[in-house]
Formats: sequence, C-alpha cells, structure tokens
Amino acid sequence: FTYFKKLTAPFWKPVYDFLFKYLNPYYQKFWIPVVKKYKTWTEPIRIWHRKLKAKSPFLANFIQWSYDLGRYGLYLLFTLFFFSWIGIFGHMPSRKELKNIQNATTTEIYTADSVLIGRFYVEDRTEIALENISPYVVTALLAVEDKRFFEHSGIDLRSWMRVFKGIATNTKGLGGGSTLSQQLAKNLFPRRSYWIPGTSLLINKIRENIISIKLERIYNKEELLSLYLNTVPFGGDRYGIHVGAKYFYNKKAKDLNAAEAATLIGMLKATTALDPVRNPENSKKRRNLVLSKMVENSNFVFNDIELSTVTRHIKNGKFSQEDFNKIKNKPVGARKYATDEHIQGKAAYFKEYLRTRAMPEILKNLRKKDGSNYNLYRDGLKIYTTLDSRMQEYAEEAVGKQLNVLQERFDEHWKDFDGDKPWKNDKWLKEQITRSERYLRMKDESIPDSIIAGTFKMPVNMTVFSWKNGGQEVDTLMTPLDSIMHYFLTLNSGFLAMDHTNGQIKSWVGGINFKYFQYDHILTRRQVGSTFKPIVYAAALQDSVKPCDYFKNEIRTIDDWTPNNSDGVYGGYVSMNGGLAYSINTIAAQLIERVGIQKTMDLARKMGVTSPMPFEWGISLGSADISLFEMVRVFGTIANKGLRPEPFAVLTVKDKDGNIIFDHEKESRRSLSREADARALTEDEAAILTKMLRSVIDQGTARGFRYAHLGPGGYEFAGKTGTSQNQSDGWFIAFNPQIVTGAWVGGPSPSVRFRWMSLGQGSATALPIVGEFWRSILNDRKHRVLGTLKFEENPNIAGMFNCPSKLPFSPQMLQQLMQDPQIRDSIIANGYRDLEELIKSIDEPWIGEGEEISEEIPITEVPGEGERRTFGESGRTVDQILRDWAKRRAEKQKLEEGETLPEEVPEEEVVEDQNIE
Repeated sequence: FTYFKKLTAPFWKPVYDFLFKYLNPYYQKFWIPVVKKYKTWTEPIRIWHRKLKAKSPFLANFIQWSYDLGRYGLYLLFTLFFFSWIGIFGHMPSRKELKNIQNATTTEIYTADSVLIGRFYVEDRTEIALENISPYVVTALLAVEDKRFFEHSGIDLRSWMRVFKGIATNTKGLGGGSTLSQQLAKNLFPRRSYWIPGTSLLINKIRENIISIKLERIYNKEELLSLYLNTVPFGGDRYGIHVGAKYFYNKKAKDLNAAEAATLIGMLKATTALDPVRNPENSKKRRNLVLSKMVENSNFVFNDIELSTVTRHIKNGKFSQEDFNKIKNKPVGARKYATDEHIQGKAAYFKEYLRTRAMPEILKNLRKKDGSNYNLYRDGLKIYTTLDSRMQEYAEEAVGKQLNVLQERFDEHWKDFDGDKPWKNDKWLKEQITRSERYLRMKDESIPDSIIAGTFKMPVNMTVFSWKNGGQEVDTLMTPLDSIMHYFLTLNSGFLAMDHTNGQIKSWVGGINFKYFQYDHILTRRQVGSTFKPIVYAAALQDSVKPCDYFKNEIRTIDDWTPNNSDGVYGGYVSMNGGLAYSINTIAAQLIERVGIQKTMDLARKMGVTSPMPFEWGISLGSADISLFEMVRVFGTIANKGLRPEPFAVLTVKDKDGNIIFDHEKESRRSLSREADARALTEDEAAILTKMLRSVIDQGTARGFRYAHLGPGGYEFAGKTGTSQNQSDGWFIAFNPQIVTGAWVGGPSPSVRFRWMSLGQGSATALPIVGEFWRSILNDRKHRVLGTLKFEENPNIAGMFNCPSKLPFSPQMLQQLMQDPQIRDSIIANGYRDLEELIKSIDEPWIGEGEEISEEIPITEVPGEGERRTFGESGRTVDQILRDWAKRRAEKQKLEEGETLPEEVPEEEVVEDQNIE
C-alpha cells in the first residue's frame, strides 16, 4: 500500500489540494470532531496493540496488516460503488429509463385472415401479464429463488450471510445470495467484462445491487415478478415464461401444471445443463428439488389487497407432500416443439422477402415518438400481411406434389443415358465447391488444393433434402462432392398468386425447401420463353394490328436472325389470335419486326418489367432473363384492364402497444402516382389480349389446364405457357377476373434440363402446379366463389375474332370461297347457315397432314361429281374436308358439354411450345 501511495502521489496531490481548498471549512466543522471521537474510542485498542507488539511482534503485525487490508478493501469497495453510481463503468440507468423498460420483444407476422405464420427476433420473447401465468410458476419461483422476496428491498443481507456460511463450512444447497430484483437487473442489463483485472464480477455485482434498489423503489412486488418472468432465459435465444412454455410443452404459460412449472423454473439455474430435453435426468432431479422446496414453503401465507394477483397465485399454487409423492418418479415429459422462426413453417420464402425487402422499405420512413427508428427484431411489431393462409397452403402443396413427381421423372430420364450430360462442364458446380464452408475453412488453414480435393471425395455422414422421403431430411453417407451434385440435379420451382385488382400478394412459394435452397425463384431472373409473347402482341395491337390479321407461317430471316418453330411445322397462314394461341415463333417474329424492338421494350417496362433486356429481335421469343415477380405483374396488367398493379405484401403494421404505425391503404392514397402513370394498355387493348389468352387455354398450348385440372364448370381463365432454350425453364401464368397466378420450374443452372420438349415444356412442368392450385381453390368453400367470376364483355371488340386461327391458303381466298355457290351449298349441307358461322368456329387448319398448301384452290375432275375445288395431291374436296372437320367439331362439342373428360391431354395432342433458336 505504501508503494501504491508513492506511485500515485503525483496524481492525488492536485486532487487533495483542490479538495482542501474548497472543502476545508466543512472538513474542520464536521470531519475533525468525528476523527477526535474515533481516536478517543479506539485509544484502548491502540494501547493494547502497542503492548502486543512488544510481546509478539509477528502477531501484532498480522493484525495490523489485516486491519489495513480491510480498511483499504472498504476504500476500494466505496470507490467502485461511487464510480458505478456515476457511470464510470458503463451507463447506469436512470429512474426514467427504468420506468420505461423496453425489452427486446418478438415481431409477429400474420396473414390477412389473422393466422400467425412466423416471428422475427433477436431474443424470442413475448410479454404476458402475471395473471396469464400459472400460479405454480410463481410459487416455484419464490420457493427456490427468493423466499424473502416480500421482506427485502432489493438486497437480502440474510441471504448473503447464508452464502458466506456455506462457503466457510463447505456446505452445499444453502441457496444463492441474489434476490429476484438483482437477477432481474442482470437480465435487463447483462454483465460486462472490465479492463481492471479480477474486478469484473465485483463491479457487476455492485451495479446489480444499485439497479435492484432502484427497481424496488419504482415497481411494486407484483410488477417485479411480471418483469422477471418475462425476461428469464430458457436457452438459446428464447426468453420469458411464455416462450419457454410454448417451446418445451406447447402450452400457454397459464396452463402449466406444477411439475412443468417446476421443470422450467428449475432450469433457470443452468439452462444448458438442466435442459429437460438434452439432459432429462438432471432436469428431473432439479425439478424434484424445486417441488420439495414448494412443499416446504406451502405454509407461506401472503395477503395484500393491492397485490391481488400475486396473493391469488400464492393461494392457488400450494403444493403438498402428497402431490410430490405422485410426481417425483415421473419423467419431465418435455420436448422441443417447432417454433415460428421465419425460416421455418409456412411461407418461409415470403417471410424472408418481408425481412430483407418489404419491411426495411416500410420502416425506413417510420419513427418512434422519441425520434428513433423501429427495429424489426426488438420492437415487438405486429405485421399483418396480404397473404391468404389457405391459398398459401394450397400453393405449397401444389409445388411439392408436382416437384416430387417431376424429380422422379427427371432422375429416370437421365438414369440410363450413356452420353455426355449437358452439365458435365458446368461452372456452377465448381463455384459451389469453392463457396462451400468446408472449402473456405480448409483454405483458411492453408491446406493444399490437392488435399482439399481429396476430402471432397471422402464419404461422411450428413443430412440432405430428398423427395424420396416425401420432401424431408434424410440421414445418409455420401461424399461432399456427391452432396453438391445431389443439390445441383434437384429441380426447383417458384409460384406466385396475386389479386390483380389491388396488387395484394396471396401466396408466395419461392422454392421447395428454404433450409436447403435459399434462392427465391420468384425473384431470381430466368429466361422467360413464350410468356413474353403477350407483350409483343400488345405492342402489335398498339401498332394497329388486328386479331384477324393473317401472317404467313414461313421461315424468314430478320437481319442475321432466323427463328424456327419448335414443332418444325410451317406453311399456310395464321391469324394474330392463332399465333398466340399456338405459340408460333414465326408470327411473333413478324410482329416485332413490324413494331420494333425499342417500342416492345418500352411497353414491357410500362407493363412491369424492370430487369435488363437485350436489344435484339430474340426478345419476341423470350430470350430475356426476367423474374416471375415481374411476369406476374405483366399478366396482372392485362387482367386489370391495362392498369399495372403494384404487388405489395403488407396491409398494416402495429407497434407493441397496438397502435397502427403503417397502413398501406392510407399510404397509397398519399402516393403521388396517378392512373396515367400506371396505365400501360387501353381497356380495349387489354380486353383483346385477354380474349386471345383465353384461346391459349381453351384450344392452344395450355388446353391441358382446363381439361386435366379444372374439368367442367365453365370457369373462365386466360394464360400463357413458356419454354426457354433447350427446355431449361418451364413457365405458366394464368389469370381469372380477380387472381393472377404464375409458376416457374427449372434447375439451378440451364444445363439441368430434360432432353425432350414433351417432358420439359412449360405445359408439362409448370402448368400442373397452377392447375393443382386452382383445383384446390375451386374445391374450397371459402374461395369457391372465384370460380363463378366472368370476364367483363367489351362491346368495342365484338366481331374482332370472327376468323379461323389457321388457313391453308391466303386470306384473299376466303373472299373467293364466300362467293363460290358450291362451297356455300356444302356449308349449308354440313349444318351451317353461312360461311361466317363456319369461320367463327374454326380452330384447326383445313388440311390434313402431308397435304400441300397453295395460294390458289385448284379445280379438278372428281369422278361422278364433275369439276370440284380440291386440295393438292390428296384430292379431298372442300365438302369432304368440311365433313371431316364437322365430325371433329361434334366430338369437341361433347367434351364441352361434359360427357367425357380425359384425365390428361393425350401426349400426341399437346402442342409443343416454342424453342428459342
């Protein structure tokens, strides 16, 4: 101490001089009399000490050293206490701050129909009132943690003495010295490490004592109990009795029985060692100890009118020896129930979209009363989303059902293939290896690449996702390289449903399993294929092209680009309506040649495309990489009569007190955007496009949607399939008068694909997902009304579709046919009033396979009939063709009347979608 005094003298001398100058009068008046009295009282002790020193110097010095040690220890304790009080060792909460304690509370996510689907949190915590907590929790807590809770004011000196006694006598089980108030202080303000060696525990204890005294002066005992039970940790990031009860027993806190309450309170001493699931035997022993303490404390009586809740809990939470004997040998019976973390449960991809995109955008403009920003993880917000819980369930089921079947088909498709597979040299595989945690860890340890490569070929135990187990995790033995290949060859999907009348997102499935596949395929960009064609056709409509304008179905080169039809069939003429219905590439190419690339791209932007697009003719066939989110918005624009809907996910947000801090409806009214900014098409243009897209489903590439999934019922839908280069991406987007739905299917890389168009086209991969979703919706009582909706008839487009989709000859020949009396007689003989009625109903070409098509209709000699107009080498006359066609029409009529509906469209009838060349 002498050395310490000399060492610090230069620092303390100015302090002493300052204090002497200003405090000397008070020193002389108050302190000197005290010192004189102290010396008078202690003079006998000093005399005794001098005599002892003469007889036994060692003993006298030992006593002196002990005295000095105690004196300087008190000085140190007082100094630490003073420094803690003024905040030298960290901020000391003021009375005002303690009055307004803000725990980090969990943000909850609800669907539009008020179903809780997830939480965001740093600490999983939900605050509840004391009256909503089981009385056994209160009595267990008081019995084992603080018997004298109602007698002290934050510091229990008797408990301290009990602790000192236990240390001195090496006796265990005498209990701890911390009161509930001190433990609450520790929960609210976690302990810190300080730079002074060996003093961290002491400083933290001093801080907790100061805070506990303040808490006792601010809150009554009932409020302190409530605060404590809402802050206690239960392992991991779980806090509060509500979360503990839900996690271990799947119960509300008020429904816990005595044994369950004792188990949870018992684990507070050591949340890991006494975890009832990990260490059930340790937990059982601790539970029984708590129950025995409850029995010992059963005679405790508390009665306070002002603390009525805790009075009632203590009365109702009594626990007898008889009850203990019944329970003590029973297991703890806890298990870990699924929590509502945002990456688990329903709508995992949607919740991640909220967390990373939607909510940050909303919260950046909101402020609390004190001017600070809201914290998504700590402020206990309640987010009410646009999602419909049942639609979300149906969407996830549809994706799972189709991808399960599709993956099996894909694996079988490539199983016996001996040639080089398209993904043999795919760079994605190498990227996944170099991005893996295993690889990065080894590189950090400077392990040579050759050794790293070897470890990737060594089998290890691991858990992987597999459809073979119904889309669940499977424990298996495989090499890390095989696991990467396993995920590389796993097909994935995205599905989005939106109310196009207002932009509300109703279901969102970004993939097959968020834990193993974090990429959200609603937001990722993939080649869109023929789903882009409606934009090209819309641009053509704005350029005065009509649905019944015909284009020659022939191969032609535009600049250096030569598009081909995916089915390789050419010849004849196709109407604009037929070109979209049958997804004919040559027609789309002629339309963009007429309209221009820039006008097409400008319209795409207006309709909702935000992704970069290549300035090339190939965008007419879908060469651009665009997200499903954007394409659903594009089709929503068509469905919404030309007005572009803005998809949104959040209806309202409330703070922890229930105050609405965000309302989408109010915010949208404040928006400066006008209808003119959102209008991409006129109502007439949108109506024409809708009618053309209805033809795609009724008779075109998506007719399987109606026949295989919807069945009879007169449901009105419009939509478009899409297939990208080499069948790498399958698309289907469909809408009715209120809801637009879209699906994408593919692999992580374009090289992961089917070899055959019949297996990889959008009508075979993506369409069944949308079909299964709508089948479930139309069978649901709540949503069945969606099937009754009809598209609004637009009188301005009446008569625009009175033409056949395809012609075997030039459109000019129609005029000749209309003037030919023989043709007119054949038409009437086959049951039609006139040629116009025939033309309205034609949905197939008038020629058979292999028949040549010429510009002129030749006149040939037909045996027994004289000169008749016939087609090419087949020699079939117009009336023969009409009879064959009428027969097919009658068969189709039977289907429309619901007599017989096939389970699926026969493979030979599927009209293949486009294949970009």
